[in-house]
Amino acid sequence: MLEDRLKIIYLHGFNSSSKSRKAQILKKSKLVRSLGIEIVLIDLPNSPKKAILQIEKIIVKNLKKVSLLGSSLGGLYATFLSDKYNLKSVTINPVVPSHLIDMKPLIGEHVNFHNNEKYEFSKEMFNDLLLLKVKKLKNPLNHFCFIKLNDEVIDQKEAIKYFAKGNLNIDYEGSHEYLGFESKLPLILDFLL
Repeated sequence: MLEDRLKIIYLHGFNSSSKSRKAQILKKSKLVRSLGIEIVLIDLPNSPKKAILQIEKIIVKNLKKVSLLGSSLGGLYATFLSDKYNLKSVTINPVVPSHLIDMKPLIGEHVNFHNNEKYEFSKEMFNDLLLLKVKKLKNPLNHFCFIKLNDEVIDQKEAIKYFAKGNLNIDYEGSHEYLGFESKLPLILDFLL
């Protein structure tokens, strides 16, 4: 039954979309297809509150057969929702609670990388992000964090501390974009299945 197969919801980062490189790699993966996994790609609203509500609708509808994969800010969303619903999640170069204060300077106008949409990241949106802080993970082993230590956007040493009691995969080379993502797919899928 197609309805019973595992769904992995991919959560993109700040200023990104479902057309991101990692999302497209997942969508086109022969391994994903061979395992019968459904990849759910959504364009998240710019508002964190609206993004969480949109993701929760999918989770609640598929609770027993859904996992989360989040990149950057999508990693923060995945961590929050994984903790709330006791789901497995994989995060790629994620934003963790200690990074949030560094996002305050992002308040202002932005243009989405993929669709050129202009929008305002407001103080209210920033404050909504602060509500997503999970200080201590309820079930650290539900989380698998993939990190490139040379991430030029986020200090991933903070993520290593945050996920220390969970599962970590650390590469010392690489960037925030996480080139080589496809080589990690077998490990990611094995964890999420």
